[in-house]
Amino acid sequence: MADRDDDVRAPSPPFRVGEWCVEPTLNAIRCGETTRHLEPKVMDALVALARSGGGVVTKSELTDAVWQLPFISENRLVGVIASLRRALGDDVNEPRYVQTIPTRGYRLAVPVEWDGGEAAREPERTARFTLETADETYRLHEGVNIVGREAEADIRIASDWVSRRHARLEVQGESVVLEDLGSKNGTFVNSGSLTGRVQLQDGDEIRLGRAAVVLRFRASIAATRTESLTPTDPA
Repeated sequence: MADRDDDVRAPSPPFRVGEWCVEPTLNAIRCGETTRHLEPKVMDALVALARSGGGVVTKSELTDAVWQLPFISENRLVGVIASLRRALGDDVNEPRYVQTIPTRGYRLAVPVEWDGGEAAREPERTARFTLETADETYRLHEGVNIVGREAEADIRIASDWVSRRHARLEVQGESVVLEDLGSKNGTFVNSGSLTGRVQLQDGDEIRLGRAAVVLRFRASIAATRTESLTPTDPA
């Protein structure tokens, strides 16, 4: 599958990150008399990190922001982050700009100011659908989101009750459908065992296995009632 066309990237206003002025439409960063031009995908990664407002951007979220594909070799993402660090004059061992969050993703370690002097914020990036635990929030991207114990999972849950590839959530427009992937300990929605596929509603409780691995589904748009999908229903 080919990467997306870089010319269709959503436009971003200029902003400042640390000592660098960033001009996304020009793929350029400036500091004093120094101007450096970034590859489009490197700029996409920088914009995605800036829009997080200092929060962690997961590897799957960065992959979606840069390539708009569900699966990309992690080496390609690592290469984009390495190029970004070189452009910013950052040190991977003592990062001032791009901080690696082990097993999760990356974040900007410096404040971001958008054009006009506004404080760091996240324009045009508020997630429509999320999964929440007591201390974590996972944003769902369009397409397939894998939940499991394996390191490559979009939503990684480090629990012995969770299979390596436990379940999948498929986001299509305003619909999110949950499906168990033959997990050893099962998937439960609102205390009922999941068989087949189910369309999720805001507030639904998802339990992985019979232990207390609980995820709460949240939707920022109106959702229809939770209902099992029959083979004749549209996916």
